Amino acid sequence: MQSMVQEITQWLQQCGKSPVALVAVTAFTLTLAHSSTAQAVDENDLKRLIETNECPGCDLQEADLRRLNLTGANLEGANLREANFFYAILDGANLSGADLRATNFASVRAVAIISDVLDSEGNNLIFPAQFIGADFEGALLNYADFSDALMEEANFQDAYIHKTRFIATDLRFSNFETTYVHDVDLNRANLCGSTYWGGNDYRRDCTVPDTDLEE
Repeated sequence: MQSMVQEITQWLQQCGKSPVALVAVTAFTLTLAHSSTAQAVDENDLKRLIETNECPGCDLQEADLRRLNLTGANLEGANLREANFFYAILDGANLSGADLRATNFASVRAVAIISDVLDSEGNNLIFPAQFIGADFEGALLNYADFSDALMEEANFQDAYIHKTRFIATDLRFSNFETTYVHDVDLNRANLCGSTYWGGNDYRRDCTVPDTDLEE
């Protein structure tokens, strides 16, 4: 890319172009270079997901997955950091062990989503899913299981959450203000500093509650 900039600059100088033009073209070229490297998603992995509905362990960081129907998709262990799932359908999707930090789940539908990996006997979490800073604003989360997941600073504003499990989930500093919840299991979840219904902070000396939440 540096050689490209040099070639363009030399060509403009030979043509007698002004210094302003040189600066403008150089800046534009550098912008193109930055945009080409800023996209972290592996295009082959993205194509594989779209064509087969499965891509375990794939690199889909910053992927644009808006409005896709990913029902039953296998994304176990995938890098989905900062991906955009806006209005996507994730019913029954497997996100076990996936990196979902700062991911956009706004207005997503996720019924019976899977987000953890258990051993052969069905216990002892191996790889917790990471939803740190994830945005679930306006999402529909029915019968989802986020047990043992890392969901610190997640946003659930205006989300509809029904019969979903947050057992032993790290929900510190998460936002549940204006969230509709019904029959949600928060046993052993860490809600320290989270904002809940009515705009109040969950403090209580930051102890871990052992109760079900039902509204």
